[in-house]
Amino acid sequence: MVALDVIKRLLPPFIEIFVFVLVIFLLSTGTYLRNKTWNNEVDLWSGCLKKSPHKARPYVNLGLAYFESGQYDKAIDLTQKAVQIDPKSAHAYHTLSLTFQKMGNLNQAIEMGKKALEVEPTFHMGYYSLGAIYFENGQYEESAAAYRSFLKVAPYFPEVHHLLGIVYAAQKQFDKAVGEFEWEIRINPYHTLAHLNLGQIYWYEFQNREKSIYHLRVALMLDPFLPNRAGIQRLMHLLEGLS
Repeated sequence: MVALDVIKRLLPPFIEIFVFVLVIFLLSTGTYLRNKTWNNEVDLWSGCLKKSPHKARPYVNLGLAYFESGQYDKAIDLTQKAVQIDPKSAHAYHTLSLTFQKMGNLNQAIEMGKKALEVEPTFHMGYYSLGAIYFENGQYEESAAAYRSFLKVAPYFPEVHHLLGIVYAAQKQFDKAVGEFEWEIRINPYHTLAHLNLGQIYWYEFQNREKSIYHLRVALMLDPFLPNRAGIQRLMHLLEGLS
């Protein structure tokens, strides 16, 4: 029993890893490298807007280019003009949703995300984005529902099963979390964080030593820069010593 207690104290509660992973995800959702590419996009769509000032599309695309370059006030201004021209532009509402999320206005981000789906129910990326926004806002049930809706039409889309697993773990629904992480690994056997999360759940929640060791070992093999690598190695070695 003493050995088990020591092992359980080796790492912080694994839920902290889940939160760490979600932070990474939230920082990367809907963003790309802010480099010359997006400067070119701004120039491109600025030119298109001058030629077609009464069409919604140039406003939508220029707003998106400003969003991707981190100029959020300009993104909102242009995208709102697109909505004035075309109140049924799901892409415009989606860009507003992502921009408000980046600015920390999560309630407005959710409202715009829901509006995108209202005007275009088949705009499935809206569910993907709402899953992250709901999670960030602490609305775990709504987050899980959004990810499940997305997975109904794109069950093999990378990363989504992993994110849904994190949501279930935050709700302490560990059986469901395991199922989603396993799904992610079937899609991508090299998903380091899915292996890491499985390794921790299998030990801390189910005391399944063999499966925990397997997934922790795979995670360490896949990523030499894994967060808290030394602590994970110590845990794995002690679990191996329990045989």
